[in-house]
Amino acid sequence: NKATYTANYNYGIFLSSSSDNTVTGNTCNNSYYGIYLFLSSDNTVTGNTCNNNSNYGISLSSSSNNTVTGNTCNNNSNYGIYLSSSSNNTVTGNTCNNNNSHGIYLSSSSNNTVTDNTCNNNNSRGIYLSSSSNNTVTGNTCNNNNSHGIYLSSSSNNTVTDNTCNNNNSRGIYLSSSSNNTVTGNTCN
Repeated sequence: NKATYTANYNYGIFLSSSSDNTVTGNTCNNSYYGIYLFLSSDNTVTGNTCNNNSNYGISLSSSSNNTVTGNTCNNNSNYGIYLSSSSNNTVTGNTCNNNNSHGIYLSSSSNNTVTDNTCNNNNSRGIYLSSSSNNTVTGNTCNNNNSHGIYLSSSSNNTVTDNTCNNNNSRGIYLSSSSNNTVTGNTCN
């Protein structure tokens, strides 16, 4: 079933302490958060449109083992997709363009897979990892962002491979105060 949630004050869709749900084919625009998962695990969030929200398109907080795939999270006032203190999630095949800050942002998050996403033309970074470890960032396209294509800050033991980071206003891939990361096979022109 498909649903449209527009102009809600806080959340288009909110899952709290919930598991084994499938959230698919929804339109969650013009809210504060498009889709928000809190203390939730083993959910699938796929094929949703979360645009023009005043904070994040899709947010996972203290959530694990979720799959976030094939969603469109554009033109949000903050981030397209945001993971905070979340682990073992798969974020793949999403489009996160033209957001006012980052396309995809991982904060204090570990053991996530971020692959085959498109994060172009964001006002800050395409993909940003802060204080995050043991994540895999591979096969993403992060072009024409106003700052870096991919940025790792105070992050360790991540793998960044086979990404395309062209024509960014600052650097293609930038590591700051980060250690033991593997960066290989990327294109940064």
